[in-house]
Amino acid sequence: MSRIESPSSISTFNQCKRKYYYSYKLNLPRKDSISTLTGKSVHSSLEEFYKIDLNSIKNPEIELKHSLMNIFNTNWESSLKKLLELNIDKTIIIQHYQDSLSMLQNFIEDFLTSLNKEMISLSFKEAFDKLKPQTEIHLSSNQHNVQGFVDAIINYNGDIYILDYKTSSKDMVTDEYELQLAIYALLYQEKFNILPKKVGLHFLRHGSKKYLNVNDDLLFKARKQCEMIKLSTVSDSIEDYEKNPGPLCKWKTGQCSFYDICFGVKRLEEFDKELIQIRKV
Repeated sequence: MSRIESPSSISTFNQCKRKYYYSYKLNLPRKDSISTLTGKSVHSSLEEFYKIDLNSIKNPEIELKHSLMNIFNTNWESSLKKLLELNIDKTIIIQHYQDSLSMLQNFIEDFLTSLNKEMISLSFKEAFDKLKPQTEIHLSSNQHNVQGFVDAIINYNGDIYILDYKTSSKDMVTDEYELQLAIYALLYQEKFNILPKKVGLHFLRHGSKKYLNVNDDLLFKARKQCEMIKLSTVSDSIEDYEKNPGPLCKWKTGQCSFYDICFGVKRLEEFDKELIQIRKV
């Protein structure tokens, strides 16, 4: 039986087939990086933001900002132990913390602008509820053997918008991002029999949103990639998953979880032992 893929696993395969093999064929543990840990803190904070108690808020302009920042600080503290275990310069950790605050500041300013427009004709709670998306929605397809978690699904005046938060340094809709959005659109259509109007990315670092129209070409791209991954990952032999050395192997603040195996620093058998210990725990 084929494994259930995701936009992330398909992206990994397209980037480096050997990394896909280690990650999804052998299920070897992957290491945290400062980017993934801070990204999780930001994403979790945005999800929790929409669950705050609105009844106690008297001054939305100030209190919504404070609420979001308090939520983030709590999430950041929860991840701090893992961040320190990365053994990187503490100034880099501080910089990521400051960058995260800046991204959340961009988000809340954008949200308040939209909220104030809606409050011209609606109460605060009505306006908030109108803008409030469904968050972390699980979508899956038995037909295509693909699943994913969508950051935000917005029903605005009957039109469906799918939005994914990005903390990347550039606000560009890359091929990888376009494929992710295409798959989300395909999954949503299959589950609800409704075609989203647009799928997009909210680039938090830049405070910008970029949308794609959902059309036949976008859905075809998603179907094609879903079929490709099924056909390309039938083999369980490592020889069929070639390496793709490049910038994603090692960078300033970290390296690929499987760098040591690929470049002969560590043998695969040692990872097997670690995996056995993890499973025991």
